[in-house]
Amino acid sequence: MTPFDAPEEDIPAPAAEGASALAGLVIARGAAVGLLLAVPAALANSVLADQTPKPKAALNVSTLVVFVGFALAGWLAGREAPGQRAKHGALAALAAFVPVEVIAVLGRLDREAGISVVAIVFVGLLAACLGTMGASVGGRKRKGDLP
Repeated sequence: MTPFDAPEEDIPAPAAEGASALAGLVIARGAAVGLLLAVPAALANSVLADQTPKPKAALNVSTLVVFVGFALAGWLAGREAPGQRAKHGALAALAAFVPVEVIAVLGRLDREAGISVVAIVFVGLLAACLGTMGASVGGRKRKGDLP
């Protein structure tokens, strides 16, 4: 018997396909819940950014609410994910990021401000990180869950 020959009982069974696959419905539901907070805040941010004396506190609060929306999207996706919670959370937050970024780009084009690709990529990465953090919180063992 060579070192690479193993009895059939010792070979682990392949993982179930449902456990390793991504659940698109979970990602979509997480993104939809995150968008409930993020889209109104992004619209408010675009309107406030066009004001002549810029209300910096209101702009900061609306940006913070957008980021909370990304984390909420990841939280719900991580809570409902059958497996790979972090990946579900990151993808849900990125799915919520796309409409928010479209609103931000259209707002900047409306007030004739420049668009920075680096800033768009940075906010996208930040959204994915917030979604992953939200998924880690949402995926924790809840009271009454089976081990």
